[in-house]
Amino acid sequence: MTAGTKPVGTKTADAVVIGGGIMGASAAHFLARRGFGRVVLLEKGRLAGVSTGHSAAIVRTYYSNSITLELAKRALHMFENDRDLLGGDCGFRPIGFLLLIGERLRAAGEHILESERRHGLHVERLAVENVAELAPPLSLDGVSYGILEPRSGYADPTRTTENLVAAARPWGLEPRAGVAATGIRLHGNQAVAVETEDGTISTNVVVNAAGPWAGQVGAWLGLRYSLRWSRESDLLVEKPADFGELPVVSDPGLRVYLRPCGEDRIIAGLGAPKDIEPVDPDDCDPGLDPEMRERIERPLFERLPALSRARHLGGYASLYTITDDWHPIVGPEPGLEGYYAFFGGSGHGFKLGPPIGEALADVICGETPEIDLAPFRPGRFIDGEPLTSAWGEGNRG
Repeated sequence: MTAGTKPVGTKTADAVVIGGGIMGASAAHFLARRGFGRVVLLEKGRLAGVSTGHSAAIVRTYYSNSITLELAKRALHMFENDRDLLGGDCGFRPIGFLLLIGERLRAAGEHILESERRHGLHVERLAVENVAELAPPLSLDGVSYGILEPRSGYADPTRTTENLVAAARPWGLEPRAGVAATGIRLHGNQAVAVETEDGTISTNVVVNAAGPWAGQVGAWLGLRYSLRWSRESDLLVEKPADFGELPVVSDPGLRVYLRPCGEDRIIAGLGAPKDIEPVDPDDCDPGLDPEMRERIERPLFERLPALSRARHLGGYASLYTITDDWHPIVGPEPGLEGYYAFFGGSGHGFKLGPPIGEALADVICGETPEIDLAPFRPGRFIDGEPLTSAWGEGNRG
């Protein structure tokens, strides 16, 4: 078949988004909201079925580079106004986000504190005694001070994704769960169609939001993305009686994070700076193995001794898709028309997905977004301009 020729029976769309996680759902939602026309969202499994659905879904703003901080600020506003901006109640619980800072990370913590305040965010520096008042169950050995984001918290990642999709249906979004993309066709350097298991969709706009499989999608066009994958695990424990309330807690010194999960459970995982647990995206065991359970429990119980007596409720594992600087790859590829990258959340894609999707929709529509996505452009590594973090390597901060 000649490139660019429209096969008999080909369906048409104004845009096709490949991948039904938070990033794909966000891009599709905001394109449809902008009145772009018929937007088809392809997902080979179910919406939020892999990385997104297993996200801890923490919504916080502690970042040390300007672009990510601005996006996180926008994300917080979106979740605070989820019914108007994200399509419905996303289960956002603004219980606060508490960062525990030890002496080794004092300078990084001060940098974060200054950055957040400079960007107009309400953030508080807490003395150790004030941290103890806020979160009595915590053991504060080795903690020099705390940073509190009182407006932050967590959301429901699956509900958020489903809301984005459902709300945009009247505007032209057509979700196709259970339908995998199998190729992208070009006419010259212009995207003209997406091949699927269910036939061909003619389109001039394709968004690659395929998460762990984004590299495979890019390879259809001869693109080679530098991506790694990590098996990321979380465990669940029963909240002890008389335990009290906690905000979301991140402890970069012990490299552990935790948050409430409903009324009677605590979810916890290894925190940043992160070590990569290499995995094949097509062969990732979704269970929590005993070794990883022990690795999470060790710092968790050190920081929260009461949980060492709590009932273990299981856990799970999923995937991080990690770029070379631990920040997403977003935007058009030089030399290709109608193709846009949107993947590589590296563990913080959930909160950033909606504001990036909003800004990317502006770019696709030929408008200038309020938040410039150029720092996330695919070519930044070739240009020698990777993003950096005050926390160092293996971190998204």
